[in-house]
Amino acid sequence: MLVSLGSATNLPVNESLFMRMTDQWERAQVIPADLLFQKSPVEAVVFRLKKSEQEAGSERLQFPAELIAGEIRGEQGLTGFSAKFREQGWLILPAELSPMYKNLFLNILTASIGLEHLYPSRSELLVEAERAALAAMLPEEEIRKFFGLKLSRFPDSFRNEVSTYFNLPFEYVLKRAHFAGFVSDQVMDDFRTNAASPRTATLRRPQSNRAA
Repeated sequence: MLVSLGSATNLPVNESLFMRMTDQWERAQVIPADLLFQKSPVEAVVFRLKKSEQEAGSERLQFPAELIAGEIRGEQGLTGFSAKFREQGWLILPAELSPMYKNLFLNILTASIGLEHLYPSRSELLVEAERAALAAMLPEEEIRKFFGLKLSRFPDSFRNEVSTYFNLPFEYVLKRAHFAGFVSDQVMDDFRTNAASPRTATLRRPQSNRAA
């Protein structure tokens, strides 16, 4: 099963890229030359996810023998995906993502690989992968510092402070607070309804006139 980030319109792009990459692997047993390989980060993510699960008294995660994680630059419509192929787990992200989102999505996609055997539904798997990834990235005691008072509204100053503190988008920190029971279903629904802009509008790094 391929887990695709973004909307349904992004799924064909992600699936097409995955097919091209695995076809190349089948033919020549080589990683695409334009794949920016990142072995160490995904190993660290796996370690943190397993540690978080063990601390919660769970042993759900099952990873394949090899994980191939990397970034592709200039692939129009690519939002990021994870999928299993043979005895491998593939995690591919667009290189244009900001570091904040890149780290977040790497954690979510890695969790989806480890949990795939439990969830035949792609949508259920993505929800549970988000839950597992955010639990590993955001300890409950840290979330309690900001959401322990059962807030129902979140001024811009509060959102900025939370996002800066955790180095994660506020909406995902809020999801973690919701999963942990610090934010009610109603408050979460209201936040989604009143969101000023869709998530996909903020995924990529802002353009700059400064030289790279």
